[in-house]
This record gives sequence, C-alpha cells and structure tokens, in this order.
Amino acid sequence: MNTPPPTTLPWEAAAELLRNARRVLLIAHVSPDGDALGSTLALTFALRNMGKHAVPTCQDQPHPRFGFLPGVHEVRQALPPGEHFDLIIALDSSDIARLGTIYQPEQHAALPLLVIDHHITNTAFGTVNVIDPSASSTAEIVFALLKHMGTPITPEIANALLTGVITDTQAFRTSNTTPQTLANAVELMRLGGNLQEITRQALVLRPFDSLRLLGAGLASAQLEERVAYAVIPQKLRAELGVREERGDGGLVGMLISAYEVDIAAVFVELPNGEVEVGLRAQPGFDVAQVAFEMGGGGHPAAAGCTLPGPLREAVNRLLPRLKQAARGR
Repeated sequence: MNTPPPTTLPWEAAAELLRNARRVLLIAHVSPDGDALGSTLALTFALRNMGKHAVPTCQDQPHPRFGFLPGVHEVRQALPPGEHFDLIIALDSSDIARLGTIYQPEQHAALPLLVIDHHITNTAFGTVNVIDPSASSTAEIVFALLKHMGTPITPEIANALLTGVITDTQAFRTSNTTPQTLANAVELMRLGGNLQEITRQALVLRPFDSLRLLGAGLASAQLEERVAYAVIPQKLRAELGVREERGDGGLVGMLISAYEVDIAAVFVELPNGEVEVGLRAQPGFDVAQVAFEMGGGGHPAAAGCTLPGPLREAVNRLLPRLKQAARGR
C-alpha cells in the first residue's frame, strides 16, 4: 500500500498550478459521495471567482440527496465537446481508475494533473499530489489550500466544504474526526455553512424505495465469524421497484452497527454485471488494505472496491479475506 507522508504537503506547488491555469477540468470520483461533490464544487466556485474557466465533472450523476448543493446540477457526466483544458484536478480519488470515463489518457496524459485526496491508499498518480491521510475529508484539504492561497471563502464555498466534512465524518461520529476537523467546521459555519440543513439533507432524508431496499437487505444478511455481509442483486431492485441502479440504501452502515460485527460488507450487482462492494470496520480493524488488494481503496474503517461478476463469485472471492482481516491477519 502506498502511504503518503501526512506532514509534508506541496501547498505552493498546488497553488502555482491553480494560479497559472486558465481552463480547468475538475473530476470527482465515480459514484460521488458528499466529500467528492463538496470538494469539487467548492474548488470550482473558487476558481471561477479567480476568473478561471472551471468545469466540474463526474462519470456518475450525483445522488438526488445532494440536490440542495448549489452548482450540483452543473456537474457534467461527459467531457464537454470541443473544450480544451490546461489543468486537470482529481478530487477525493485514490487512483486514476476512480476518475472513470471522464479521464481519457490519450487526451489528458500530457496535461498537469493535481491530485487532492485524503485516502491512505492513494497511489500519488498526479503531477502534484496534495494527499493528507490525517485529514477527515478531502474538503478539509481544499479548505486549507484555499486559505493558503488567501482565496475568499464565500457562503457557497463554505456550504460545499462543510458538506464534505459532515458526510465523511457522519456528522463527527467517525474515528477520523479530529480537533482540527471540529475547528474547521466551526469556521465554515461562521463563513456560511448550514450544519443543520446539510446533516438533514445528506444524512437523514432518503427515498422511500431506499428504505425498502434496506429492509430486504437486512432480511437476507448473513453473519459468519464476526463478518456480516449481504448481497443486492439487480433482480431484487426490479422486484422492489428501486429506480437507482447502484448503492445499498445505507445497508453496510447498518450492518456494522451490530454488536456481533467487526467487519461488514455489501455486494451490489451493477447493470453491467460488475459487483460494487462497500466495506466498513470497527476501530482496530482495517478494510482499506483489503480493498486495496482488490483494486479499490479507502480508509481503515470505510473502504470499497469493484469486482468482476457474477455476484456469487465476487462473494466467494472476498469473504475469506474479510474473515482473515476480522481475525487480525
């Protein structure tokens, strides 16, 4: 596993790239969460306020729960036709594959690539890499970078950044919450971030069909050697009338809350036959290493990967490794 040093960050090298760029392509990781979207939108707003042409993109459409974020409907799912850029920024992505179909090597390999991320599994794939695994979220790193540059933090920037902090810490409940995280959240609230509305929209509210999916997943979940797991096949989505083609409705977070569980996994069958795996772990256990071995990444307590199908083969491939991790090996 490639573990970047958390103490020496190339702030000025990153700032110079941002100052010199005129046309910037920002890419959030596939299946974007609140941190990926918040970081991308915040930096987009900041660059535009600096007079830059900034285009936020992501292979996958943002979840409707993030519809409250200003600018989220500007996030494009494909490259703007005919547009050229002089800088690419990858946000909250641990490796280049997480950029999905937006990043096209034949078109983009010659351009400078700025990577901003907090995952311990980051492979440092950029021209300049601002990676801090001690940060609770990529949003915290973007906030620090903007302050380093003396960039004004508008209310819309503050709201986007606070969304990243709130969602990646589950409202300050996860082990990656630090005193600096809390201090940053207070500062962002004073700058215009709406803590209560972000928490309600991003963490509390959910579609009714997600609740049905959650219930069906819990009913079929299994527990083996302190590893809880569940599968969500496409057939189940069709039977329940769930419109979303991916996601687990919060199931993996529910499984890890059981007293008897040290590691939880949910295997979600995608329309293309691949299997998206969400992983969670109790303190003292590490699912980031397991995800990294399978081509994914994340944090010790929360990680993920995508495996080839079929669904049962993906379960059989990963479950023994999760049991090893639960035994501390």
